[in-house]
Amino acid sequence: METVEAELGRRIREHVRVLVSEIGPRPPGSPANARATAYAHAVFERCGLTVEGQPFVATWWTPGPARLRIAGRVIELEGTPFSRPCDRRGRVTRRSTDAELDHPIEPGSIVVLDDELAAEPYFPKAFPFLDMPDQRVRLEKLEAARPSAVILIAPDSRPMSWLEDGDLAFPYVVVEPSIGDLLVEGEMVDVAIEGRLTEGSGVNLSARTVASGPRSVLCAHIDSKVTTPGAIDNAGGVATLLAIAESHRLDDRSIEFVAFNGEDHYAAPGEQAWLASTDLDSISDAVNLDGIGACDRATAVSGLALPASQEQRLHALVADHRSLAIGPPWFESDHAIFASRDIPSLALTSADAHELASVLHGPEDTLERLDVDALGATAEFVIDWLRSAS
Repeated sequence: METVEAELGRRIREHVRVLVSEIGPRPPGSPANARATAYAHAVFERCGLTVEGQPFVATWWTPGPARLRIAGRVIELEGTPFSRPCDRRGRVTRRSTDAELDHPIEPGSIVVLDDELAAEPYFPKAFPFLDMPDQRVRLEKLEAARPSAVILIAPDSRPMSWLEDGDLAFPYVVVEPSIGDLLVEGEMVDVAIEGRLTEGSGVNLSARTVASGPRSVLCAHIDSKVTTPGAIDNAGGVATLLAIAESHRLDDRSIEFVAFNGEDHYAAPGEQAWLASTDLDSISDAVNLDGIGACDRATAVSGLALPASQEQRLHALVADHRSLAIGPPWFESDHAIFASRDIPSLALTSADAHELASVLHGPEDTLERLDVDALGATAEFVIDWLRSAS
């Protein structure tokens, strides 16, 4: 007879196979994303849950290469996500500080940003959960200057993460310092950016048990970057969410299973759609699964906005689950929309997840890097946590 843990593992394995191997990259608005949400919708319905969708519109990006021609030399680059395509020529105008950005910029210039203006990643204009006034003003000034393109010199080993915004009025590309050194003030440069921006539709999924009263939200984001099959980020989380629903071990609790759709999208469209349709006063607590199951790593559990009694319960329960550990607080996922409103929240991810930076969002985030047994153990912990709530 199959044990509960073995059943959870079997179901999780099948769900990640479908999401990663059959569907693959699933950015919001894309046909692949629609297939992923249809799959989750069918699973929830088979569980007898009440399923609701919150539709939204999202821009998705088809990757393409970029090229710079500098003094007769052609430099091949990866396209920077969500830049609009272009093939333009202009004179280099370098800007390093906010004060310099106030100096006149000739329309049609290729504006190169470095130093102070490229010291940190830029938040997208439409990102709903954090306002960065200094960055917003910089982007407004650049758009008003009407450059042919913007080249940002990122001091980071992952330059693609420095600028990602499909709503900007200018095309852009992010380069490393060694390429930035070739961009001389006043010299002519050609910028060619391929790729495509497409407006598509998506849906955020909520599925509720029939039990009444204030409800716990158990969530995981179903989308991925277009550049990755998204096994760790976040097929493992979604598969665990679906397997917990299929276990029926929470049917007597007031639970809302949410497949958020847009955590890896610059405008968080699914989260916004869910918030617009939800009374947060009806939410008692939240558990978020994002980046769990990386091979050879424990699952790290972080408590945010927990009262003392829940903090004590968390430590006691983690001590009973040897494959889990208490992790440091972090906010870069869907649990932030709850914790920032003082709703008690748990955030689960792989321990030392920052060390996976070179894997996540890229083609190497494959099934081979996912430990399904660890996901089954995490599912057991989540069920125990939600069942032990008073």
